Amino acid sequence: MSAQDPRDPKAPPVTPGPIEVSKGVIRILAPNPSPMTLDGTNTYLVSGPDRSQAVVVDPGPDMEEHLLAIRMLIEARQLAVRAVITTHAHLDHAALGPRAAEELGVPLLTASEIGDSPLAQRVVTACGVRVLATPGHSADSVSYLSADGVLMSGDHLLGRGTTAILHPDGSLGQFLGSLATVEATEFAMIAPGHGPVMEADLGRRVIAYYRAHRLERVDQVRQLLEGGDRVVVDLVAAIYGAIEDPIVAWSARASTLATITYLTQEGDWSLEGDHIVRVTH
Repeated sequence: MSAQDPRDPKAPPVTPGPIEVSKGVIRILAPNPSPMTLDGTNTYLVSGPDRSQAVVVDPGPDMEEHLLAIRMLIEARQLAVRAVITTHAHLDHAALGPRAAEELGVPLLTASEIGDSPLAQRVVTACGVRVLATPGHSADSVSYLSADGVLMSGDHLLGRGTTAILHPDGSLGQFLGSLATVEATEFAMIAPGHGPVMEADLGRRVIAYYRAHRLERVDQVRQLLEGGDRVVVDLVAAIYGAIEDPIVAWSARASTLATITYLTQEGDWSLEGDHIVRVTH
């Protein structure tokens, strides 16, 4: 892999501090690095063409220093923030939301609310932001497209590595459908929830890789089942090997269960507790 490939663990790290991704999008990195969050959570301040109204996308983890950094950046850029919004409800993206909204004196609009409420969508649209439903990583996942073509993908697409499908809330079928949604969207770059920004050409290659990777995983699980591995823990071990970090191990199990669930929809297999059994026709 080249150093420009975001799946490469040697890909450039996300730089702390405010970074202008585009004229209308500023990124600030939360100080919460981990195997699951990579360099940390990317928070974005997004404004429309006239810069008169803005939203905070993914306020991040509940950390005082990150809240202070967000407030200082808003004041320094003289942004009129209309709302705090999230791409999904996971704590590394949304935990700071209530405090940030209260201190800024604006509403907190969750991904679910934006998906269901025309009023919430109007607030977001007023800031030049388009909402795309991109479930799969989680059921409530959405992505946001800025007026100048920056796609903020949350955990649907990452700047390094591949995203987890967190069964039972996440769905592989929905994830593949959401890849098609993004693929059909015009964008200038992808600004993920974790990891570095991807220009459009690279982003489209990553979308294709994500699809191929997930379908290869489906084939791998199918072959393991045909070979006699019928217990979830055995499948996880066969696919991922030994995993020491408990959070990473939980994520690997969840993604494997999502793949098994996707396979059961073909009608040949059934998941019964921790065992997968062949369906007799």
